[in-house]
Amino acid sequence: MHMPYAYQPKKENAPRIARARISGVNASYKDLCEVCRNVRGKDTDYALGFLERAAEGEQAIYFARHCKRKGHRRELGGKKGGFPVKSVKFVLTVLQGAAANASKLGLGATKVAHIIANKQDTYPRMSPKGRRIRHDYETAFIEIVLEESQEKSGSKKEEKKAKPAPMPKQATPAPKAQPATAQTAKPAPTEAKRPEEKRAEQKMPDTKQKSSSQIEKQIPQKQHSTI
Repeated sequence: MHMPYAYQPKKENAPRIARARISGVNASYKDLCEVCRNVRGKDTDYALGFLERAAEGEQAIYFARHCKRKGHRRELGGKKGGFPVKSVKFVLTVLQGAAANASKLGLGATKVAHIIANKQDTYPRMSPKGRRIRHDYETAFIEIVLEESQEKSGSKKEEKKAKPAPMPKQATPAPKAQPATAQTAKPAPTEAKRPEEKRAEQKMPDTKQKSSSQIEKQIPQKQHSTI
């Protein structure tokens, strides 16, 4: 049964894509979901290296949702995680197929734009021996879409780099000194006298202006001694 992809590309300026899908996976869909969460939105080269290390048991997988009774891992900084090697190998196989499709289509550097996993079919089963208990057989599917990474144009950092360097300011010539011109000194303004001061000056006698006769009377005459 063919199932459509859940990925919906953008209508305007949609980048080129490459995709891959697998159905009927005999693995826990909960573990597959957590593995996909760890590489969603990453570069394809980084995701491939991450999953290769996890498949060898060197990299722990962070469990954000389906983490009941999971231990805290020192490798994850105290967060809950584990080593679902079986699920990691399935996701790695699909991602390698998507990367091969991208190179076949001539895409450049790509990133994981869409990656999901979920439960697909449930087949009823019974325990083979012992007490008859129902054990259902569940399958899952994985789908991955890679987008060609585009450089963001018009960012603030690029605008700052693109701005030309400011031109050095030219030194302006100093203004020429003008020759000093002789200015006529203006008389200082005289303060207006009060009417009381004018009356006092009229009453006081003018001792400065004295007649020459009065000055001669005041000077004593020298007596000439006779011999």
